[in-house]
Amino acid sequence: MARINYGVISLIPKVVGATDIRQFLPITVINVLERIFAKVCATRLSLMAERIAHPLQSTFLKGRRIHDGIFALHEIVHEVVSKRLKGVFLKLDFQKAYDRLDWSFLRLVM
Repeated sequence: MARINYGVISLIPKVVGATDIRQFLPITVINVLERIFAKVCATRLSLMAERIAHPLQSTFLKGRRIHDGIFALHEIVHEVVSKRLKGVFLKLDFQKAYDRLDWSFLRLVM
């Protein structure tokens, strides 16, 4: 019987003549059954996420863009300045989480 949780990691070169691990994009080729299961789960979770996510959650949800947060911030700043209110603006983290990869973990897995 075929395993449904089986996948093969393939490295796709980002540049011609790639020699360093950072020049490759890792992708996983997974079993068809797992792909269907993942799609069903993702579809169901997206319906739930729409209901529980905060309206200002601007990424990772269908129909929302990372720029929505910037536009919302602009409106808030405009409101504070135009009404001469006192306030503090604090930028904590506006980096995309998927821009990071733990290379030591990836090397260990491979």
